[in-house]
Amino acid sequence: MQLTNTTDYAIRIVCYLAKQKNRVSSTELSKELDIPVNYIPKISKLLKNKGIVYTLEGMNGGYGLLKRADEISLFDVISSTESTMAISRCLKKDGFCSRNKDTTCKVHKILLDLQKIFNDRLQNVKISDIVGPGKDEYYGRYYLVLKVDLTNLHAECIYSHDASILERLKEETSYKNIIEGYIYKNVYKADQEKLRSFLSEDNLEKDIVNGGVEEDCGYRRLVDLNNYIWMEVKKYIDWENKTALLTFHNSKVIPNTMVRLEKELEIKEKNVTKQYWNMVSLLVAVLNHNNLVQDENQDNISFYTRKVYEQLQKYHPEYGISNEEIEDVSHLAPIHDIGKIRVPIEILNKNGKLTVDEMEVVKQHPLVGAEMTMRFPKDITTDKLNKYSYEICRYHHERYDGNGYPDGLVGEQIPLCAQVVGLVDAYDALVSERSYKKKLKHEEAVRMIVSGECGKFSDQLIQCFLVASMHKSWIEKSKK
Repeated sequence: MQLTNTTDYAIRIVCYLAKQKNRVSSTELSKELDIPVNYIPKISKLLKNKGIVYTLEGMNGGYGLLKRADEISLFDVISSTESTMAISRCLKKDGFCSRNKDTTCKVHKILLDLQKIFNDRLQNVKISDIVGPGKDEYYGRYYLVLKVDLTNLHAECIYSHDASILERLKEETSYKNIIEGYIYKNVYKADQEKLRSFLSEDNLEKDIVNGGVEEDCGYRRLVDLNNYIWMEVKKYIDWENKTALLTFHNSKVIPNTMVRLEKELEIKEKNVTKQYWNMVSLLVAVLNHNNLVQDENQDNISFYTRKVYEQLQKYHPEYGISNEEIEDVSHLAPIHDIGKIRVPIEILNKNGKLTVDEMEVVKQHPLVGAEMTMRFPKDITTDKLNKYSYEICRYHHERYDGNGYPDGLVGEQIPLCAQVVGLVDAYDALVSERSYKKKLKHEEAVRMIVSGECGKFSDQLIQCFLVASMHKSWIEKSKK
């Protein structure tokens, strides 16, 4: 897709309006933006139809924004002026495939992936990011690139967005000194030790996966004393040539909701419980944005969790399950897989069996998710919520016989909330369609759970699952 002049003008108009406090006339837009005045009404009409701008006629008329700048993405603006956002003809709704093999064509699949990346990037760039003072977040893919000779641990700065860093590093070749200097001057204090460990000489020289390859680590880069930008450093090891490549780049590819979540954690509100649930909502939004779980699946997981818990409460009073626990756990259940935002999308969407190395990457998501929940707001009112969210994320892949992961817990060592969510997650995966599998019928999914094909669960939990899954409302939910 090649963007038209109309789209270029539309982006400039929206950015200019975002900077102004008052309405702006056609004459001013034309003069300040060097846009032919006859184009402006046409473009404004397209933006108005999209709900981005408003127009007023008369002496005091003009143009203004209908939304805040942080509510308008580049995708919103571009899609209002372009006839299609598809980067290839075969991706259009009325697409054309000369071989009629659009469901199996590898080229088609590659283009679909590129389309998703393209759309995500545009949706994550807000007009406020472009026009805001001091915003340097969109400096391209890389912020800093270092090449390290593993034989002598000398480092060379290949690229730096910040010219001052590049000049400083020309005088320094010691890898250790370069990293320590960067961390001390540029990294948020709470993240310094984590990044220092990740980039240590010992970790740099270890065999990551079968001779080499890739790891990444997220951290916060200081903009000033009170503000930071989320970053990510990727570590590529090439043992054949005895070199390592470190790429430091902006983490804006993580949805804006995730960035807002981190900033929200530093806002001290009187109602910490409300703040806690706001964080949960943002995490669910992250899952939905990354297509790790759809809206209906979030609802299903909550529904199944509640129904199984109600049966446990009814038939097993020894667990001491309260109505509050049922309510809390069922609402927290959808965040169980939040750690998967760190798993490469090509692994999550792979058609076919994962390799051993790929499975090891996937198996890290409970640990990542549990770590994320530790950043939730904490006080006496959220003790139980913090406990449930951590246990659900970390232990939902543990199994009663000890054959689960990541800790290999056995029996009642596994928290009850994680046992329940683990079972309903396994069931929901069976009755849901995935990129690598078709959905199974309810009866077949129940049979597989009971027979232990999805791992061993306690007898009490299986019995309550059977009772709950026979209800009409459950069966109807599974067919949607």
